[in-house]
Amino acid sequence: MSDRALVLPGLVPLTAANVAAVLAVRDGHLALAARICGFEPDRLDPGRDSAALSTTVHEALLAVAVVRRLEREPAGSSYRAYGGMSAGCVTALLAAGVLTEEGCFRIVGEINSLQIQAHRADRSGTTLAVLTASAEDAYRLVEELWPVAEQPWLSVDLGDGLVAISIRGGDPDVVGAELNRLGAIVLDRAERAEHSPYTVPGREDFARVLDGIDFRTASAAVLSPLTGKPVDNTPAAHRRLLIDQSFDTASLPRLTAGLCGVDGVGAVDLIAPAKSVYVPRTRSLLRDRAEHRLLALPG
Repeated sequence: MSDRALVLPGLVPLTAANVAAVLAVRDGHLALAARICGFEPDRLDPGRDSAALSTTVHEALLAVAVVRRLEREPAGSSYRAYGGMSAGCVTALLAAGVLTEEGCFRIVGEINSLQIQAHRADRSGTTLAVLTASAEDAYRLVEELWPVAEQPWLSVDLGDGLVAISIRGGDPDVVGAELNRLGAIVLDRAERAEHSPYTVPGREDFARVLDGIDFRTASAAVLSPLTGKPVDNTPAAHRRLLIDQSFDTASLPRLTAGLCGVDGVGAVDLIAPAKSVYVPRTRSLLRDRAEHRLLALPG
């Protein structure tokens, strides 16, 4: 049997059913997340999706769901390699034994709190989810946005032209209209810059949060979504991974290709909500390359 690797996506939307499924089980995982991240499960509406939640609570509930889903795997199951996109890097390090569960939730709580405070004081930019004709078009479009956008940056690449583009300034409506003129489709918009040199909190604040977290060596390879290569198996390298991947292009194609290239790996699984965009994108990237399973989150 081939060894398996695992992909953990970023802050993917949770449906109302996903949220309800997490809140329906009052276990130690949810209690720990609530205590550290500062929310009360009883005050959350299980009939609403994650758009109604703060990013702190959203990411905490997603992490709880991931932990529970991994616990459902048969005893003795393990992965040879892990790779996370964005917030998924934190849960990837948890799954690999680099972070404790408490450390995972401390990062979720503290980083998101800093982001929320920063955006209230001064919006860091805008991120647009964009569908282009091809990966090559996506890179070309970013260059062509310079006349109408301040510091356009390809922040996330999900492959086949599905990308996120962050801009530091400029009118997002004008940028969206220019993208439409250039043949792209704007699918969504977030009023913050992500995976870019001007992401907040900045590197120094991010590093200060992580300095207070216990990092350990990993039980398996951990790959960077920036390079698609394993990082050194040291606490310092894992800490740098979390910082670096917040300020540069996170690439699902590079990550999946890198996981497939780990010695002995012949299968790559994805843990995500069944309705996530990561499901078709990961399946497409792994077709004819590796076996694949979806470990669907409840709901």
